[in-house]
Parts: sequence; C-alpha cells; structure tokens
Amino acid sequence: MTVADFILMLRRSWIFFFFAVLIGLASGAAYSATQTPVYTASSSGFMQGSAESGVVAQEKTDRIQAYLALITSNAVVERIAENPDLEVAPEKVRGSLSADLVAQSAMITVTARAESSEGAAALANGALEALADVIREIEQEASGNEVALVTVTPFENAVAPASPSSPNWMRNMLMGAAAGFALGLAYQLLRRILDIKVRSADDLTESAGGLGLLALIPRMGKPKKNEQGLPELDRLGAEAFRHLRTNLRFSSVDSEVRSIVVTSANQGEGKTTVVVALARMLAESGVRTLIIDADLRRPAVANALNIDGSVGLSSLLSGQITLNDALRATNQKNLFVLPSGVTPPNPSELVGSAHMKSTVERLSKELFVIIDAPPVLPVTDAALASTIVDGVIFVARSGKTTKPEVRSAHKLLEGARARMLGVVLNGVTKNDGGDGYYYYSKKNRGYYLQESEAANAAPETPLVFEDAPQQGAPQAGPTPADDAAAAEAQSGRRGRRSTE
Repeated sequence: MTVADFILMLRRSWIFFFFAVLIGLASGAAYSATQTPVYTASSSGFMQGSAESGVVAQEKTDRIQAYLALITSNAVVERIAENPDLEVAPEKVRGSLSADLVAQSAMITVTARAESSEGAAALANGALEALADVIREIEQEASGNEVALVTVTPFENAVAPASPSSPNWMRNMLMGAAAGFALGLAYQLLRRILDIKVRSADDLTESAGGLGLLALIPRMGKPKKNEQGLPELDRLGAEAFRHLRTNLRFSSVDSEVRSIVVTSANQGEGKTTVVVALARMLAESGVRTLIIDADLRRPAVANALNIDGSVGLSSLLSGQITLNDALRATNQKNLFVLPSGVTPPNPSELVGSAHMKSTVERLSKELFVIIDAPPVLPVTDAALASTIVDGVIFVARSGKTTKPEVRSAHKLLEGARARMLGVVLNGVTKNDGGDGYYYYSKKNRGYYLQESEAANAAPETPLVFEDAPQQGAPQAGPTPADDAAAAEAQSGRRGRRSTE
C-alpha cells in the first residue's frame, strides 16, 4: 500500500476512524473510572557516616545502594505494621513502598502509595523512620558498639498530595484512542485485503484486463422527468456523460464506430441509465442517435424515455411488423428508440439472428446505434449482440459489482471476440474514484452546463426507411452537427414515415 492509498483509505473511512478513536477514548475513560484512586507521597532522608567510622564517599555510596533493598524487607515491614498511627496490613505495605538514591548524592527518597492522601504521606514518613532504625541497628551490630558508622537522618517529611497519581486519566484515554485507531486500521486493512468489490477506477480496469476507463459516473438519485417526460440529469451527471461522449469519440483509432453494445455483469448496475444518458448527450451534440432495447427479458428504455414499448424489436425480428412500424421518435431532437416489444419465448435466438445483424447494419448507416443489452453473466444475449456491433462498453457499479464478476464477464466477451472499447464505473462517490472524480467536483460547478434546453425542446419527427436501403446513405457516428443535419435533411426526403 502506497502513502496515497493510505490517505485515500483514511478519507474513505474517516467516519469509521472517528468513532474508533472515540470508542477508544471512552474505553480509556471507563477503565480509569473503575480504578481505585491511588495517592503517592515521598519523604527524603540523608545518609552519612560518623566521624569515627572513616567511611569514604565511595564506600558510603555502596552501602546506601545496598540498604535501599531493605525497604521491602521483613524487618522494615514489621516495624511499619507495628506503628499504631499507620494501621496498615503487612501484605499491603510490600507492594506500596520503594526507595531510590538521588544521583550524585547521599540522599535517599522513600515513596509510598495508598488509597488516601493522608495515608500515603503517613506511610512514606513511617517507612523512612523504620528504614533508618533498621540501618542503625545493622550498623551498631557490625561495629560492635552503640555508635552507628552510617546513619539515615530524615530531613523532609512527605506532604499529603492534592490529587491521586493513579489512575492517569489523560494517559489512559490517549492510550485508548491509540488502541482504537490501531484496531480500526487493522480492520480496514484486513477488509481491504478480503474485499472483492469494485470500489475504484483501478479496481475496475485491472479486473477488466487493463481496459481503458471511459468515464466515472457520479452517484445520482432517481432522475426526475422534465417537461418532455425525459430523465433530467444534474450538472455533475450531465458533465460526466459528456466526458463519456468525448472519450467514445477517441476509443477507436483504427476504424469508425457507428454501433455499440452497453452491458454489465449483472442487473442493477446502471447500464440502461448509461445508455439513455449517453444517447441524449450524443443527440444534444447533433448526432442522430438510436437506442435499441435488446434486453428482451427486462426492458427499461421505453419507460425511461416515456414512450410506448409494447411493439418493437421482438415483433420486428419475428417478422410481424416492419422497421418503420417499430421505430419511435422521442421528445428530444436527434434521438430515436427501437423498444424491445413483448417478451418472446426465445430472446437469445432473436438477438443472435441474422435479421438482428442486418437490422443493426442497416440502421448504423444513418444513425449512431446504442444497444442496451442484457447483463453478460446471466444470459448469452450480450455476448451474441457484441458480435454484430463495432464495440462494447462495459458498465460496473461501485460497491456492488465484484472483481470476479468483472473478470468472468470480460472473459465471456473476449470469448465471443467482442471488441472492447472501455469500461465505465457507475455510482461513484468522491471516496471511490480517486483523483478522477474531482473532474466533477462542486468547486468547478460553474463550468458545467445543464442539458441543452434547445436540443430537448423540439420533438423529433419519425424516421422513415425504404424497404431497400439506398447506397451511399450518410453514415452516422459521433460526427459534427452539420453532417448530422445533412443526414437529417436527406432522410426527410425519403419515402413514407414510421408511425408513432
């Protein structure tokens, strides 16, 4: 994991880390609240040798160091327990006392801990006195007379502390916060390792065999319908699909793209939304565009564009109606639809038929054709449709599509020899798309335009196709608006028009 990945993870999960640290702080505070307060007090004494002892400084220091261990000896503890002013049990004394030598001096400090402020001070003073008595007795016995060669003289009594030394609330809370962050980080790293969902552009492109990213589509709510009954995109959404339209123009350098299939791994990943929005952006730019709803099992285009979809592709491919009867104009200029029609008993056979191929070839000579195909994994329709178009766009939804699903779908499309133009990551939030998402950030909102009202205001007239297509008909595709207008004028001089 790089530093950038780590920062991105923190940014994605900042709320999680906030609560992890908060819980750690609360745990540290709760632990401190359950602990019995302990007070610490210290008394000091000075060790010195008698004039007759001849004890040199180094020897005195060595003796002091040796005597410090006596603070927890039975002799000292018993003297403390015998002191009527202390009233402390011997077993509590042993773990409550310590003695230290002040560096570069003969001064010793006795530290005592107790559950009360006064008790800690009294215990420190009593322990120092008991230690001094024991040392004096040892020295007298060693010298064989009543004069101790080394003595301890108390010179600073302990003062009752105003606040307990334990628990240390600040330390415990900081340690709890650090532990909360560490546990949260471990959880996020483990989750990242085990997570198989597509959550970023890199996840998608890597799972799709290195295909190029055509667009990041921001997460949007259910689109509202405008006055023409068409789904209305906000500024960020409209700009994202303009970005897709632009990248589609440059997705193929070897040959012109006039027909594409848009599909996904599973249902519910937003492919129909991408189809409709991309078609509207192409139509807005002057490209005469046709949507073919080839998802004969779960059609959605007709409802999205507020048109009648009861008659369409299935009836056309089964020979029940003509092409002109199946085509539908929309309330947006340059945008047409071939709805799915009724659900047939054999959708895969119809989509993979020679009639379907010839129909797409015929339509793509005058229009830019976008086929809304079923998802790849459940049925074979998308793989079949991919063989009759110039390219395929694969759509995945951030946080829903899994990496194995993308790999499996890509493998199936490759097996059908589909020409992959690129991938689209749908439902992106600012935490999912990395730096690319900020192409559509709110701070640049002033540059983004709503959908062209002029383009949407004029309903499109129905298309008319002759029974035999003319040679040299204008070829559609992402071309300049002037060429599209010329194609429209030419098609207007053709034979009878299709009915609504």
